[in-house]
Amino acid sequence: MTLPEDLKLLFVQWLQDLAVEATNKGSKMALTYNRAFMNVKNHPEPVNDPKTLKSIRFVGDKTVVLLTTKLKKYCESLEVAMPNAFAANESIVVANKRKSDSSGSEPAKKPRKKRPYVPKHRSGGFAILLALYLRDRVRNGLGREDIVKAATPYSDKSFSSNPAANDFYSAWSSIKVLMNNDLVSCSGRSPKLYFLTDEGLELARQLKDTEGMHSSPLRQEPDISFDNKLRVTPDTSNIRFSDPYNLIDLDITIDTVPGISSCPLKTGSRSSTDVSAKLSIEALPHDSTNRIFDGTRYDIWTQDEVEVIIIIDSREVRSSSERDFFEKRLSSFGVKCEVRALSVGDIVWIAKHKKTGKEVVLNHICERKRIDDLAFSIRDGRFQEQKNRLKKTGMKNYYYLIEEAGMGVMDRVAEMAESIQTAISMTITVSDFYLRRFKEINETVSFLASLTQVIQNNLLRDNTKLVVIRAQSLKNQTEYTELVIKFRDKFETRNTSYECVHYYPVFQELMGKSVTTVREMFIVMLMSIRGVSLERAIVIQRRFPTPKSLIEFYTSEHGSDTEEEKKRLLEYEFRNEIGNKKIGKVCSERVYDAWGKQ
Repeated sequence: MTLPEDLKLLFVQWLQDLAVEATNKGSKMALTYNRAFMNVKNHPEPVNDPKTLKSIRFVGDKTVVLLTTKLKKYCESLEVAMPNAFAANESIVVANKRKSDSSGSEPAKKPRKKRPYVPKHRSGGFAILLALYLRDRVRNGLGREDIVKAATPYSDKSFSSNPAANDFYSAWSSIKVLMNNDLVSCSGRSPKLYFLTDEGLELARQLKDTEGMHSSPLRQEPDISFDNKLRVTPDTSNIRFSDPYNLIDLDITIDTVPGISSCPLKTGSRSSTDVSAKLSIEALPHDSTNRIFDGTRYDIWTQDEVEVIIIIDSREVRSSSERDFFEKRLSSFGVKCEVRALSVGDIVWIAKHKKTGKEVVLNHICERKRIDDLAFSIRDGRFQEQKNRLKKTGMKNYYYLIEEAGMGVMDRVAEMAESIQTAISMTITVSDFYLRRFKEINETVSFLASLTQVIQNNLLRDNTKLVVIRAQSLKNQTEYTELVIKFRDKFETRNTSYECVHYYPVFQELMGKSVTTVREMFIVMLMSIRGVSLERAIVIQRRFPTPKSLIEFYTSEHGSDTEEEKKRLLEYEFRNEIGNKKIGKVCSERVYDAWGKQ
């Protein structure tokens, strides 16, 4: 056997094999090899030397070396001479490798000693260190809001960014620098708690002395007591409190607990801590004295300590020239209103503590749609996705407001009247939303003002107490919802009127669109293909759980099929589906063009 006259045929085959192999491994090189494969395949001229091969787009030096190595092995298997051009290229590669190896034998330069990081006077990092040093005396950790409040007087730069002025960085951005230099550490996910490391504590003390402050942070010795007379008296001389029960390296004395003799326990290991923590939970899940339920701390706010505020999403505007319409109109009704960017929903209600300024989100959330926007969201699948995201908040009251906004708007959506009516009916019956239709925007504002007053009056009339959940670490939206349901089962079944709520920053962080699973992301990616509705995307995702499985379906399982056969694969695969879930010929071809075409 001899080599083919055009080596391009060999390179195309090898690049295809490399692309499939990289895809199976989930390697980032899969995209590069696929692009190189397509460009080499479509190259109009023969490829018989490294220079021509390298001139093709997406074929770099490393790819040329890799293909040259494969060509050498192929020639050796056929017992034929390697083409002169590639043989010369291999000699150059070997020479360069020897040169680099010999240069690598030279003694390495002594690395320069890294200078310790010291933040600039009155910078963001400077202020954050001082705030943690002065306010977190037991190094138990502070949330972002508490740090910002304490650090603001010590910083010349604002802790709020201003994107409108192209200023995307604030003083809070320095927290990353402090963490990278091991001066500050954090625990938990939502909300995160930040505390000083040993190095950070020493640097903060020096900065305080430089600033001329005379207050020194004294360590406090918390006395953690439980209703069953289980008492923990810690020696906090050398302890960093990061465990939710503060039981790490503590001397624990158990007094008069039925079935347990009084004895000191030294918990010098993590396993002992876990046993002690488990003992406290199993013995008494609810510690009303210290306000701990099932390992989670909580606070009680009375109705006279808070004020109700309606929050309007910053994207909810009447027009580009009237962006503050809702804020002004609601204020004219005597309703306190603020405009912020919401992670989910268009309108929520919060309760703000009058003394501390902390905020919790109440169990009411609202979605506002103009009739034409509703029609478009039904068409592209956003309608169901938005309702699902609202349900994930775990609220007790959901509102859906629809504005008809004049005859011109109604005429534009006349062809979708039946779909709109079906969507409205499902929102009321299946999703269990409270839905109202209005003629124009002023009616919507009047309803929101009345609803805000009702929410506030209910707190006053029922003498409602807010159970504020102080969750230390919530990983996802499911944990957020499960925790609030657990608290409701405990508190809201009593005769006393309670309402269990989360902190507003926790709600914002966990309910953001960025918190998505691979399944949800894949469905969104499929829906970006024209003709793939939400129902079809869900059907495809159930058959192919990840993008990798769909790519392998085309490249591995049906790699030998012709292109025309591959275009019809999904049509055959889902031929037994009914209604909107069925994949037609055109839709099947479009999915193949996006995910299977090489």
